[in-house]
Amino acid sequence: MSGVFASMQSLSTLHQRNLGNCTMAGSSQTDSDRYSEEFNGFEGETMEGADYDLFEQYLAGDDDLGIPERGDLREGTIVEVRSNEILINIGAKRDGVVQQADLARLEREYVATLVVGELVPVVVTKFTTDEGMLILSIADALQKRDWLVAEKMLESGEIAVRKVVGYNKGGLLVEFGHLRGFIPASHIVGLPRSLNDDERNHRFEEMIGAELPVEVIEVERRRRRLVLSHRLAERKYREERKTHLFAEMKVGDVVEGEVRSLRPFGAFVDIGGADGLLHVSEIGWTPVSHPRDVLQVGDRIQVEVLRLDADRSRIALSRKKLLPNPWESIEERYRQGQTIEVTVTRVVDFGAFAQLEPGVEGLIHTSELAEIEVAEPLKSVAAGDRVVVKILRVDAERQRIGLSRRQADGRSGKSPQETTPDQMAEKKGETVMPDAKDDSRESA
Repeated sequence: MSGVFASMQSLSTLHQRNLGNCTMAGSSQTDSDRYSEEFNGFEGETMEGADYDLFEQYLAGDDDLGIPERGDLREGTIVEVRSNEILINIGAKRDGVVQQADLARLEREYVATLVVGELVPVVVTKFTTDEGMLILSIADALQKRDWLVAEKMLESGEIAVRKVVGYNKGGLLVEFGHLRGFIPASHIVGLPRSLNDDERNHRFEEMIGAELPVEVIEVERRRRRLVLSHRLAERKYREERKTHLFAEMKVGDVVEGEVRSLRPFGAFVDIGGADGLLHVSEIGWTPVSHPRDVLQVGDRIQVEVLRLDADRSRIALSRKKLLPNPWESIEERYRQGQTIEVTVTRVVDFGAFAQLEPGVEGLIHTSELAEIEVAEPLKSVAAGDRVVVKILRVDAERQRIGLSRRQADGRSGKSPQETTPDQMAEKKGETVMPDAKDDSRESA
C-alpha cells in the first residue's frame, strides 16, 4: 500500500514538471494527448506495471482506501494467528490486530475456531498501533451484533429459545449470544408468587440448563439492560401451536402429554403447546373423587382426543379409552340371579352405587335397599360398606347393572350356582389372599 502512495506522489511531481513542458509545446496539442504524455512521462520515465494497475484502480474508485472510523462494525478475514494476537484483513488496505486482552474475553471454544481464512466480526477500537495497524475487537463486535439482534427482536416481537445459565434474587439469567439476558420472576411461567426466598432460589436452581422461549421486552444498550419475558413468549408460542394443532389434529388421535395442573373437575394436559382437558370421568374406568388421587403434576400420560372445538379453542381428552374396558366381557363374569359381595361407593337420592370390581359399578335402587318396613332405606347403608347383593340385570351395551340388597338378605352368596368374584378368580388360576377373619376362625 505504501508503494501506491509513493507512486501517486511521484506522479504528482512528474505531472507538475511535465505540465510546464506541455505549455511550451503549443496549444495545438489536445488535452487527451497531454494527459497521455503526463501519465507516461517524458524523457523515457514510465510507471512500473504494478504501480500503474493500482493507480488505475484508484482513479476508477474500485477500492476503498479510506480508514474506517472508530466503533465501526465490520467483517474481516483472519490472515495470521500469532501466539498473542490475530491479524485480520477488513478490506481497508490496512490490516488490523486483535490483541491478547480481547481474546481473553472470549470463550475458549470460540477462540479455538479462529483460524486463518475464517470470517469474523470486528469493531475498530483504535485507529493505529505503532506498526501502523488498526486495533480491533472481536468481543465487542460479537456483543454489538447481539445488541442489534435484540433490538430487531424487540421491534418484530420475534420469539427465540434461550438457555438458562444462572439466576439472582430477581429472576433468571439466560444466554443471548455473547450477552446475558434477564427474565424477571414475574415473567417466569409456573413460578408461584407465594414462595419465600429459599423456595424461590431452589426453583431457580432447578431451572438452570433449561431452554425457554423468550420475547425481548426491553433493550437499553448504554445501561446494558436486556430484559426478556418467558410468560409472553409462552403465551404467543402456545397460541401458534394451538392453531397448528387444530389444523393438524383430528378426533381419535392418540398423543402423549404432560399433566400441567389439577382441578376438582379434571386435569389440564399439555399435548405439545396446547392444553387439553382430561375430565375426571375420563381419567379411568374406576370412579375418581379428585384427579390427584390418580395423577400428579408432571406425569407423562397417553391420551386420546375426544373433541376439538376450534371456535372456542377447547380440546377434550380421554385416558380411559386407552385402558382395557372391563365392560367388554362383563356378561362372562356376571349373570342375572347371581349373588355377590360388593362395596358401596356413594349414596344418592334414588339409591346407592356399589362397586363389583375396579371400573364396574351397579345401582341398588332405593326400593331394593331394604324391606318395605324400613322407613328410611337410604340410611341403612353408607359409603364403604360391604354388602351382599343379588344381580337383577346386566346391560353391557349401556354399561349398567341392577342390584338388590333386599332380595339377597339371608343368602351367603356361596352356593354352587352363585359364585363370588374370589371363587371366579380361583377358577382362572389367580392367587386369592385369604380373609383375615377366616384365618382367625381357622386358627381357633
